[in-house]
Amino acid sequence: MQCLIALDGLSKSDVQLLLKLIPKSSKQLSSMSLHGLSCFFNSSTPVWSEILTGVSWSGNGCAGFSRPIDSLNKLAVFSEGDLLSPISLIDDSGPLSPVVINVPLVEPRKNRYWLSDGSLPTNKLVSPKVLNTEPIFAQYLPRPYPSHAYATASNHAVLVHECIALERHRLSCAVALFDREKFSSFVYRLTIFDLLSHILGTGFLQASDLTIFGALKSFLSELDDALAKMMRKYPKDVSIVSAFSHTACTNTVNLNLLLANGRFLSVTDAAAQNRADDERMRVAELRFGWEPSSHHLTTLEGRLNTSSTLAASPVSGCVYINRKNTFKDGAVTESDYLNVRLQVENYLRSALKQFGSNLSIQTYQHDSNSTIAPDLVVSVKGVEFQNLSADALPITPLTTHDNEGFALLPKARKAPEKIRTTQLASLLIA
Repeated sequence: MQCLIALDGLSKSDVQLLLKLIPKSSKQLSSMSLHGLSCFFNSSTPVWSEILTGVSWSGNGCAGFSRPIDSLNKLAVFSEGDLLSPISLIDDSGPLSPVVINVPLVEPRKNRYWLSDGSLPTNKLVSPKVLNTEPIFAQYLPRPYPSHAYATASNHAVLVHECIALERHRLSCAVALFDREKFSSFVYRLTIFDLLSHILGTGFLQASDLTIFGALKSFLSELDDALAKMMRKYPKDVSIVSAFSHTACTNTVNLNLLLANGRFLSVTDAAAQNRADDERMRVAELRFGWEPSSHHLTTLEGRLNTSSTLAASPVSGCVYINRKNTFKDGAVTESDYLNVRLQVENYLRSALKQFGSNLSIQTYQHDSNSTIAPDLVVSVKGVEFQNLSADALPITPLTTHDNEGFALLPKARKAPEKIRTTQLASLLIA
């Protein structure tokens, strides 16, 4: 059985720090080969789209958590059914079922044991239904708090304990499934390291003077026991990865405000913005059962004046040309498309030139780009993209994602020193 454990949020340099805190499994982990893992994107959904499919984002169609559908003002959550390439990492075609815990994009299906990561537009948290008859699964929750805005305004010590409590329960669920029967594959993703990096900054694994360190160490002891058990049972089949890591956040950038300054984008009037606020609040209350904060109501999501918008960034780091052939309210003709795309790219390179070599702008490889895929993907190392309106005060987080992770693989896999996320699936199922 192929068993993949993801410790998202940790870097290759964090591995040695982690091994000191999980002594029972460290000997087995130290005997594995350590590799750098890299991806163009630094957000979890497109990174995992490449891990799951073995196909680059431009081939599988996933460039972010959401995607525009028929308008740059209308977004939908990206999920497995939207992928242009099949998931190869999870085998659900045979007599044995796979286990998928807390993995982005992956949907619940009849022949899967599935625990939600909280990102899909569904109120289903576990699958199949029979799991809900057991208290441990009936009490499962995918996320410790409703939003990053909520976390920003909350007590950090309380947040940390909430994160650890949730991850401890998820670990118990994972162990309960692991002990149950044979599976075709077992993919379990922890998010505790990602969450703590956002809350505490980098280096928390060695911050033993923190008041929460004891609680973290207690959880890691339980994780240690679980990893040791898994590697005893499947010594040649367990792999450990981190899809991305964290780096200090040096700045925030709003691509939509930049595009507005360059006269490529126009925002609707105040009345339309108020209507959008009301609709966002109604949807949030119906879907999630909580009231969005004022932080959420100051974003530019859904507020484009599309008739006079040539380009926008409704998805973090992704710029879409507002083409008439792609969007029902598009403003750019096919004859003008390539010229507008080049103008936008040149403008952004000039507007972001202060970031020097840390700036990367990738053009979608097909000039036709008839699918609803971003025309440009912008990445700046150490910079967080945000979408607040001009009158809102942006919050600079302690850290932001970096597109470098790691992979601990059985030496028999014979992988290169540095591998890309698109190579991982074939290495794991070889």
